[in-house]
Amino acid sequence: MRSASARAASARALLGMTRDEFADYLNAKLSGEIGYTITADSVEYYEEKDAPPGEVSEVCISVLGDTLEFPAPATAGGAVHPYAGRGLISREQWNEIISGATEHLWLYGMAEQGYANDDAVPAILAEAGGCGCSVRVLLLDPDCPVAAAMDADEGSPPGTLPARIRASLARFDAMRRDCPAIEVRAYDTYPTVSIVRGDSSMLVTPYLRYVLGSNSPTFALTSESAPGLFSQWERHFESMWNNSRERD
Repeated sequence: MRSASARAASARALLGMTRDEFADYLNAKLSGEIGYTITADSVEYYEEKDAPPGEVSEVCISVLGDTLEFPAPATAGGAVHPYAGRGLISREQWNEIISGATEHLWLYGMAEQGYANDDAVPAILAEAGGCGCSVRVLLLDPDCPVAAAMDADEGSPPGTLPARIRASLARFDAMRRDCPAIEVRAYDTYPTVSIVRGDSSMLVTPYLRYVLGSNSPTFALTSESAPGLFSQWERHFESMWNNSRERD
């Protein structure tokens, strides 16, 4: 059973809201039912320190609905499937979602080191690029100030994330030499999400500040099961891509 704190974080992430926005959402939903005002600090407390009160938990349950307790395979259709942490998804599932892509293959995040270091990935990307699939890799610029700031957020030693990103970029650059169809770019704004796409399927991980990426909730969805959410993340990626720097 998912903990109440994890349920609150998953509900907020599913709605794509900041803590301030989620606090406003909860206050509107519970108007007249509670004798206090929920703030962004309250939401942080619910997610990271102690379970929310019962009435807040009920709202979170209604948001998650049928997806609450079903960590289905990443490519399954029919619903949005939440995982309490990115690390709960197996390496096979990460690769399965991009294998056989023929139109769109996206790897977008901070370092995407799991893909960069996986020996099966060069062949997956080369196969996709060879059949005319658009293969795009978008990572955080390791030289931008934000990369250093993320180490402080996650409690890592200084230089940890920039080093990881540079290692990933070196691996993806090597893949690109063997498959010129692979495009690699870097962005220099604060990271908000990781999106892995294989045609009509996505794995989306909203980044939670001060939480390790592997512990951030992740959602599996398809363009058929959640067309509105899918198109929102699609537009976000395209905007980030168009405003990023192309790698030489």
